[in-house]
Parts: sequence; C-alpha cells; structure tokens
Amino acid sequence: MCNLYPTATASPHLKTGAGIHRRLHRKASRKVYKRVHRRAHLTKVNPISTRAVTSGQHDHENLFVIEDDPAEEQNRETIGFKPRQKLLDGTSLLARYKGKHAKDWKDVFNPEYWRGYVVRWEHLPDVVLEQIMGHLNIPDKHSMSQVCRNWYRAFHLPRCWRHFILNDRTLTKRKYTRYFGYVYELDHYRMQFCLQKVSPYWHAIHVQPMSTLMNLFNFVTLAAHFSKSRRERIGVEAFRNLHTFEFNFSPDHIQGTGQHHDNVVYGTGGQLLKGVKDLLTELRFLRHLILTNLLLDNAFEATSLLDEAAANCMFSLETLNITNLTRGPVTFLHPGTFFHLRVLYMSPQNLHKDTLRVIAEGCRRLQEMHLVQNQYTQIGMVVAAKYWTEFHRINPAIKVQLVLQGRARTDLIWQERCPVESVVIDSRFKPLTAEAAVLATSLYGNGLRNLIYLGLPRFPQSKKFSERCDSSLLLLVRQCTHLQRLIIREVISTCTLLLIAYYGSRSNLELLIVRANGIKRRFDFPPSPEWSPEFVQWVKACSTTYKACFAEVCQLMGDPSWRPLTDKEFKKLQNYDSVRHMNRINYNA
Repeated sequence: MCNLYPTATASPHLKTGAGIHRRLHRKASRKVYKRVHRRAHLTKVNPISTRAVTSGQHDHENLFVIEDDPAEEQNRETIGFKPRQKLLDGTSLLARYKGKHAKDWKDVFNPEYWRGYVVRWEHLPDVVLEQIMGHLNIPDKHSMSQVCRNWYRAFHLPRCWRHFILNDRTLTKRKYTRYFGYVYELDHYRMQFCLQKVSPYWHAIHVQPMSTLMNLFNFVTLAAHFSKSRRERIGVEAFRNLHTFEFNFSPDHIQGTGQHHDNVVYGTGGQLLKGVKDLLTELRFLRHLILTNLLLDNAFEATSLLDEAAANCMFSLETLNITNLTRGPVTFLHPGTFFHLRVLYMSPQNLHKDTLRVIAEGCRRLQEMHLVQNQYTQIGMVVAAKYWTEFHRINPAIKVQLVLQGRARTDLIWQERCPVESVVIDSRFKPLTAEAAVLATSLYGNGLRNLIYLGLPRFPQSKKFSERCDSSLLLLVRQCTHLQRLIIREVISTCTLLLIAYYGSRSNLELLIVRANGIKRRFDFPPSPEWSPEFVQWVKACSTTYKACFAEVCQLMGDPSWRPLTDKEFKKLQNYDSVRHMNRINYNA
C-alpha cells in the first residue's frame, strides 16, 4: 500500500508540500484530541497516531483508545458517583470536587449526603408531575409525555386534565382559505376524541377571549350535544365533576389585534348565546360561574341566560361574576335566588334598589360584593343612600368592594352610605387625586380597611407638593382608623412616608407598600400647629436621607425587613383579591 505523503527522496517542492501537510495534520490532530477530550468526561483519551493514518494501516490499538484512570475510579467510589447523575446546578459531582484529597471530604460528601441533591427527573412523584402538567396546554402535555415511560403514564392521570383552557389554537387544524390564507378552525375529530377521553376529568372550563367566534360556537355546541347524548343514551353525566365555568368575552379580540376599536360590534347574542345557554343547561353541579364582558344589548337575552343558570345551580352556586353582562342599565333579581352564594361580582349599570333588597334578604351567606368597572363600563347607576342603609341593616355581614380595573379612564362611581371595605384602582391610567382621597375619607371613613392602587402609573406626575395628594393621603390615614392595608404608587416625599407610618402605627395599619421610584427625598410637608418642636425636628432629621427614613418606617411598622418595592416587584402585585388578605409581604421572594 502506497504512502499518503512522499518520501524524503522526493523533490524539494514535494518535500516542502509534505511538511505543510504534516503540520496541518498535526494541527488537526490536536483539535480532534481537544474535542474528544471534552466529550469524554472523566476519561483519558489517547490521540490518533499520525503514523497509522499516514501509512494507511488500520491499527485498532492506536485509534481513540479510551482508558479509565484508576484514580478517577477511586474518586467515583468515594463520593458514590454514578453515570449521568448531576447536581441541581448541572455540574458533575466528580468535576466539582476533582483535585481534592479523599480524606478531606470523604466524610462530608458521602453518598448519603448527596443522595438528596441528585436530580432524577424521570422518577418524579405523581403529585409533582400532575401539578406540572396541570399548568401546560395540550401540545406541551403531549411533548412532555414523550420523554419517558413514567411521564407517559402521568399523562393519563386524571388530575392533569382538571382545567381545560379554550383559546384560538386549542384543538384546531390549519386550513387554507382563498381570502384569508391559512386560518385555524376547530377540528371536530379532535374535539370529539377529547370529550370522550378526558371530559369526565374536567373540573373547570376556562374560555379565554377569542378572535374566531366560529370556533367558540362550535365548541359550546359540540360540548352541549355530547353531554345531552351521553345522558340520554347511557344515563351518565358527562360533566359530573365540573364545578367552574368561566366565559370571558372581549370585543377587542374580535379583529385579532387585542386593541380597542370604535367600529367593533358589541354583544354576543344570537346563536352563540343560544349555544352558551344550552351548555349551561348541561352543567348541573356548578359552584363558580363567570360571565364577563358579554355586553348584551337585549335585556331579554340577559335575563334568559341567568334563568338557565338559576334553574340548574340555585342551591350549589357559590361564586357569580356577571361583570358587564349588559351594555346598558338592566335590573337583575337573579343574584338573590342563589341561596348559597358567597361572592358576587357585578357592574354598577345593573344596580337597583330592588336588586339590593333581594340580595340582602335572599343571600344570607353572601360575604363579598364587588362592584367592578372597566373600559367597557359606560353607564353607572348611583343608588340612593337610604337603600344602602337598609341593605346594611338587613344583612350587615356583606362587605362591598369598589373596583376600577383594566384600561378604564373614567372616575370611580362612589356609592353614598355603602358598606365599602376596599377601594381598589387597578388601572394604570387613573391617578390618585386629592378629591378621590377626600371622598373615600368622608364616605367610608369608619369602615374602610383597604386602599389599593395597583399597576405602574402611565400618566404625568408632578413633583410639587401643592399638586400632589400627600396631605389628602395623610388625612385618610388619620381619619380611617380601621385602615389595615395601604398601597401607594404615586410620588410622595420621605416626610409624607414617615408621617403615614407614624399615624398608621397608632391605628390598625398592618401593610404599607410604596414604590422606590416614587419616593422623593424632601421635607416639604407644612408643619401642623399640633406638632411639638421635637417632633418637627425628628421628622426633618429623618427625611433628609433614605436610609434614616426607611429605618424609622421599619420600627414604626414593626417589620425589620420593610423596604420600598422596585418597579419590577410592584408589577407582581396584580391580583387584588390576594393583596386584600395579605398582612405582610415577603421581600426575599
């Protein structure tokens, strides 16, 4: 067999070329050696013999011989190393402690110590796998089931299918149309297969805002027909475990942009509403019913929808949400027919004196009544003070929450003599004004417990004291003696923050949350005649630095870990229901 390179007796040009080839070959061999050495973890790799390649001889002893080092084997036995076992941070046990003497860490890093740190994702318990799969959509669940046999077995566990979320891409197939190109339409075969296999495991159906109303109509129609046929043929309730039905409709999603349009068609009447009513007829064991932003123009359609809900869930329903069920003012008496109702959400356009009386007399277990306004709320009804007084006299256990959320830019509708417990502004376009603070103080001073402003502000804020609401906030804290939670997002000074913490500590204030970017280092609060010179000097000294101000607030609030939140942390406060029941915040989370 001839050699790959010329011999030493060749011409100078060929010899020079052979030297170049040899240098290139040695360089390539070094690269191969490094690459193989990186891949062969915890092994010793012998490089390729150049002579064997150049001579064309296939000597198996010189080709990538992988040998085990006895010292490495001893280290493996010392720490109980097994192949493919990693730490939580992804580094190997042997790679992390390589080079240390065995007697220095043999007793500390023993197999019993490291057994808890080894990740065995394929052997996760069923409880953990069910919780993980419960947060995934159907395609992600299927991808997760292809990893190993244990995960495939967990794919068929009932708890993984408790929540069914319907959106524009759920159980759809792509179809080409002449005018719109590729569109996603509901696949009837997949839908029927899903209903047959996993619908008995459903505990909740969440219908998210969709841009394709045809898919929504097909889903509610097929689900209602499937439940009806199962009950008539074999006498089995298809949705016997279903206790939550959430139907969220957003007119902004009809055009598929997620933005507000003035030319959009409001309302969900017609065949779509008929399909929803047919589905509600089949849901006989509901405990939570959510129908938001339907914006019905016809009062008869709204009342007929609630008639179906009352006929099936009169004794089982605990939560009812009919926020913006109608676009205009319509009086509903249906909330008073649910005897075990505990939480009620409705909009001001559906308030009436008769509604209040029916709710107070019929819902003896009702604890919370939320009056919710958002960007779709156009008209609000203000009930006279005497009817609210009678409402509170009949059922004093009901606490009212005034909520303004979404992209609403309108003012909050204040109800005089209403037993308001919380005032929540969850709109980043609505600032806290001095008039709003004064109204909350004068109307609900004795019963107000929570004043919550969520979301980062998207409006101009003045730095002048005369244009801010510092004095109104301090008046609210001093007058509302039962105030427990105060969340401020507007610009305030360190002096105002210190005074709020001082007067709040003398009352029942438990939770005080402010933004770090909304605090200005100033002593601009005008001194009050009732303040002593020592008190003024103390406030002035503590307001000059952030460190001194925050240290005093920690002592006054009785929380050593108190500090203002960053904007990133403040944005996490999204659910006002959880904030209303929060006594302290975990600053280390």
